Amino acid sequence: MVAGSMTDTPEFLLDAGVVLQRGDLHLNAELRVQHGEVVAVMGPNGAGKTTLLHALLGWLPLQSGWIFVDGETFEAPNEDIATPTHRRGLGMVFQDGLLFPHLRVAGNIRFGAAPNKDLTSLIETLELSSLLQKYPSELSAGQTQRVALARTLAAGPKMVLLDEPLASLDTTGRSRARDLIGTALSENLSGALIVTHDPVDAFALAQRVVVLENGRISQFDSPEAIQSQPQSRWVADLMGWNIFRGMRRGTSVLMPNGTEIATTGLQADGEVAAMINPASVALFPERPVGSPRNSWLCQVRGVQLLGDIARVSLSGPLNIYADITTTAAAELALKEGTEVWVTVKATEVLTELDSSRD
Repeated sequence: MVAGSMTDTPEFLLDAGVVLQRGDLHLNAELRVQHGEVVAVMGPNGAGKTTLLHALLGWLPLQSGWIFVDGETFEAPNEDIATPTHRRGLGMVFQDGLLFPHLRVAGNIRFGAAPNKDLTSLIETLELSSLLQKYPSELSAGQTQRVALARTLAAGPKMVLLDEPLASLDTTGRSRARDLIGTALSENLSGALIVTHDPVDAFALAQRVVVLENGRISQFDSPEAIQSQPQSRWVADLMGWNIFRGMRRGTSVLMPNGTEIATTGLQADGEVAAMINPASVALFPERPVGSPRNSWLCQVRGVQLLGDIARVSLSGPLNIYADITTTAAAELALKEGTEVWVTVKATEVLTELDSSRD
């Protein structure tokens, strides 16, 4: 969790500690966003992602905590401070855009902007010039989201909050809209917080990613760190890691079938989840010299080519995936039924207490 502060810190665009109860959800999250930074918020359904945005907007009151934007106090319950939503200077882009149906695209974009503000560059960046005379009912989902973002940015907010802005788009439209939105944010905004369920969107648009689980921040890091060093089982599963559940035995995880996975520094007692990056799984035609602690004879179930990577599915003491280069796969002559030795360094095995069954 990122440490918060109760003192003004103008070097951060957003400095927030959000504590509130909403139904069964107890949200307790602290985060800081730097000037010019785009941060994505990810997490399972019900984790509190949208609730976090609504609290920052002032739609949900804090029970305790603080919200500072560019050094200005927006909310501090202990000091009896709560700035109304319309005075916070925050922009919001919703999943369905929520354009004004009676206004053409030009009118929607101009709404909220300063009377003489030149919006030409913004309109061109989001490729909206040919749509200015259309009504919202004539727009595609991707066009609607671009207009909604243009309208928000035209008003000159201190920061923009986006709630699943690409969720309603198909794959083709999503890719194009992602590129245009990323460019618009970098050119027109001092910072943004984007809620998304798609790691591709998060990693393409954001410099850092917040992972929210059960109302708590389980990881706040760069996309590269999220991919290579997930700090929770949910993140590991999202990133396509191998996940095995078992019981702790010393520094090993004992699987139900008796197979042991060696780790380093395993501390948790009881049920444990062992997480292994497919890129950390090595394959050999013969048993490796030195017999690594994690070494199993497995059979190839299938090989899927993903660019220059071959994802190999294997069965044996463990059903495990390995990501190797296509060159290595060719050298090993892998096909269904081929026997190979699978090894994983103990240092490459991450563990987490498996106290729940998601």
